[in-house]
Amino acid sequence: MNSINKFLLLLFLVLAVGACDEILEPEKSNIYTKDRVYNDPLFAEGLMLRGYSLLPVSYGSEDVATDDAVSNDKTSSYLRMATGQWSANYDPMSIWGTCYSAIFNLNYFFTIADDASWSWESEVRNEMFKRRLKGEAYALRAYHHMRLLMYYGGTATDGTLRGVPYVTEVLNPGNDDWKKSRGTYQECYDQIMADFNQATALLPYKWVNITGYDDSTTVYGAHNKNRINSQIIKALKARLALHAASPAYNSGSYNTAKCVTAATLAGELLAEIGGANGLNAAGLVYYDADNDINIAEVLWRNNTYSSNAKEQTCFPPSLYGNGDINPTQNLVDAFPMVNGYPITASGSGYNPNTPYVNRDPRLAAYILYDGNKLGTTTIRTHVDDPSNGINKLTTSTRTGYYLKKLLRPDVNLNPAAINTKIHIYNHVRFTELFLIYAEAANQAWGLDADPNGYGFTPRTVIRAIRKRAGITPAADPYLASRTTKEEMAGLIRNERRLELCFEGFRFWDLRRWKLNLTETTNGMEISGTTYTPISVEARDFESYMYYAPIPSTEILKNENLLQNQGW
Repeated sequence: MNSINKFLLLLFLVLAVGACDEILEPEKSNIYTKDRVYNDPLFAEGLMLRGYSLLPVSYGSEDVATDDAVSNDKTSSYLRMATGQWSANYDPMSIWGTCYSAIFNLNYFFTIADDASWSWESEVRNEMFKRRLKGEAYALRAYHHMRLLMYYGGTATDGTLRGVPYVTEVLNPGNDDWKKSRGTYQECYDQIMADFNQATALLPYKWVNITGYDDSTTVYGAHNKNRINSQIIKALKARLALHAASPAYNSGSYNTAKCVTAATLAGELLAEIGGANGLNAAGLVYYDADNDINIAEVLWRNNTYSSNAKEQTCFPPSLYGNGDINPTQNLVDAFPMVNGYPITASGSGYNPNTPYVNRDPRLAAYILYDGNKLGTTTIRTHVDDPSNGINKLTTSTRTGYYLKKLLRPDVNLNPAAINTKIHIYNHVRFTELFLIYAEAANQAWGLDADPNGYGFTPRTVIRAIRKRAGITPAADPYLASRTTKEEMAGLIRNERRLELCFEGFRFWDLRRWKLNLTETTNGMEISGTTYTPISVEARDFESYMYYAPIPSTEILKNENLLQNQGW
């Protein structure tokens, strides 16, 4: 080989090795350091946005672990919970990891929020962004702790009422500072309220429609819809106060002071929309059309998403669904007659041979019973129906009923023409706020009192809800017959059961009220014109299961954590 060829070969090898080094060595732009977070507002804001991304995004199936529904899926985790398998080692509803993951990111966000560059255009805008984003972070940290408290708060093994570890700093796994203990329930409640109050001081009450292109439009404009603001915080504080006021956390009775807090917060929000007269007439409608989802009923919701998953899970088998969530006869019996009287009351007019005639219109809106329609399709659940009848297929109903609420009848699951439609998850609806007010104000002030001068009372609020539902006559004689706080409390609880069914409330309402968890779920077998009530599934909850278990893995890792009693 001559010298020129040797030189060329050597040069080739040098270049090849250099090229390999370049391939193996990552570009600096692919390595994100803390400086990138400080200097790139998108990266910095991403830490806070993790608090949003870990919020609930769709309605679950918690109701199949209550007296409102059962599952036809024998492997359902909720069915297993309801029939005796719920434990600290098996808790499919656990939110411990999800919420604390969000809280970790939010706390890390606070370490960079003051020094990050939020806007290079003006220092004024930079400060406005800083305030708003920190306000959102405080609110989200409070909300995730609130979810944890409502789930895990309870009587611990030492006999005291405990909350959850309230974490306000970035924890270091290199030492034991992450081994937080559970403070008292009241301490946790107070810390959540304090974070909410801190957020309120930094956030606008509402996102506003501002014309022009200026600092206020950029930072506080209506394009922030679906982000948290001070009005939403007030609603969340009302929800928390009612939960904390409930019998499960106050030795079996309501805490009057917390009821006053809940009623005052909810009452102020309702007064803004006109009180009982402001109850949205379209509040029973969840989906109208893909381009009409911003109904006044919704105070806070997540972003829309296109899906048919809920329909695949819940449509009857004749419509290519799995028929999974089966409402119970227990829930069906809770719907009154159209005259407002419970079906068991004298003078209701209920006929067990025609059980769906002259019933509260919400029954037909929420539950598919024999002869009811989903869209334009009539659903039959009698024993002779080959697909939708009780236990005809593995995907058939076990109770004689299918779910209708939350489903879009314009979804088509036929494999020849399958489609998807817009869905949403509502974090807060105004109907819930009306019910919060009614329950809390009834306990705090009585069923006809209005000490704050809102212009409405628990009775007038419940009358408005029932009138919207279609209860006639307008005088609502059954409501008028409720003359004691206890009688009104029973009616309010039933209205809450109906209005919020299948939205994830019933599981926790039964527990905060300390009601019976083991009521057997029933169904209806229909043969010809004969209606026969049947028992479907026994519930197996122990007396300590009013409070959920701290995950056993957390108890094993952290000797400072106290488990709830019984687990």
